[in-house]
Amino acid sequence: MAKLYFRYAVMNAGKSTQLLQIAYDYERYNNRKILCLKPHTDTKEGEFIISRLENGEIKRKCDFLTYPEKSWLYNKLTIEIDQAHEQGKSISIVLIDEAQFLSRENVWDLARIVTEFDLPVICFGIKVDALGNPFEGSTHLFALAQDIEEVTTRAICRVSDHPKKATMNLRLVNGTPIFEGSQVAIENNQDIKYLPVCLDVYMKLKYGKMKLPNNINI
Repeated sequence: MAKLYFRYAVMNAGKSTQLLQIAYDYERYNNRKILCLKPHTDTKEGEFIISRLENGEIKRKCDFLTYPEKSWLYNKLTIEIDQAHEQGKSISIVLIDEAQFLSRENVWDLARIVTEFDLPVICFGIKVDALGNPFEGSTHLFALAQDIEEVTTRAICRVSDHPKKATMNLRLVNGTPIFEGSQVAIENNQDIKYLPVCLDVYMKLKYGKMKLPNNINI
C-alpha cells in the first residue's frame, strides 16, 4: 500500500541529495518512470533540483513546478498518470523537493493521489522558517503524512562548542543574523545565506547572548 512520506531537516542536511539518489536508483537500476517536482516558489536554480555535493554538479530538471491553487496538483498528476498509461507505462513514485513551500491544498491533493492511485509520494522539506515559524506545507504534511522521518545525515551545528544537532535555520544577510522579515527569502550568492544551528545557539544569537564567530564557513 502506497504512502505519503515526509522527510524533513534543516538546510544542508542532505535532503536534495537523498531525493536525487532515490530518483537515480529508480531510473538506472529499476527502469521505472518517476516524477520529480518542486514548488514554483523556490526560484533558486530555476527548474532544477540540485545537491550541494560536487559544487552543484549533481542535479536533475524537474518534470514540472507546482502551483498552490486547489486541485491544481491533483489534476496535473492525474494527467501525467493517464498519459503514462496511454504509453504503456506507469509512474512508480513522485518525489518533491522544497515541500515546505507546498500549499495546504497541494498536500491534500497529494493525499488524494496516494490513496486513489496507490502511488507513493515522498516530500522533502524544512520544518520551520528562519524566524522560527512553521511553513504551511510542512504543517499539513505533519498532519497528513503516514510516514514521517527526520533527515539527520549532516544536520550538525558548527557554531556550538560541542557537537549538537542543528534544528534551526539561521538567516544571514551580509553575514549578520536576521530574526525579522518575510518567511521566504531565497538563498543567493550575494547577501542572503543560511546556517543550520542548534536551538541553543539560535536563541543566544536572537537575544544577544552571543555573537556569531567570524571564522564560520557558510
